[in-house]
Amino acid sequence: MRATRTRRSLAVAMAGAMLAGGAALTTATSASAAPTAAVTSTVQTHQHGHGACTWHPGWWENKLVPGQWSKDWHPGWWQYQWHAGWWDGHHQWHHGHSQKVWHDAGWKNVWQPAHWEKVWHNGYWTCQH
Repeated sequence: MRATRTRRSLAVAMAGAMLAGGAALTTATSASAAPTAAVTSTVQTHQHGHGACTWHPGWWENKLVPGQWSKDWHPGWWQYQWHAGWWDGHHQWHHGHSQKVWHDAGWKNVWQPAHWEKVWHNGYWTCQH
């Protein structure tokens, strides 16, 4: 009876610890995500001479790159190629065989389908004079 109570209380304690750990992880994740959004939206203003300059920080943008043909370098490679058997003009059967063939290196046109890319835009200053 005592072992059952001990196991039950231990199970309840473990479940509570797991729930508390999940809540702490959620809080830590949302807390660490908040400052990055605030940092990227800040704009700094600097006074100099006769005007004011404003700094606009850089940002990431998802950009759709349309499908396009591009030249791609292909190195040379060896490949085994099967040559089928055949009958010759004298009605004799020649068995098929495998032969090692060298494919030359070179540039080949390759179709790249449309895809999304992350593009970084640099920060910049704008000055009002």
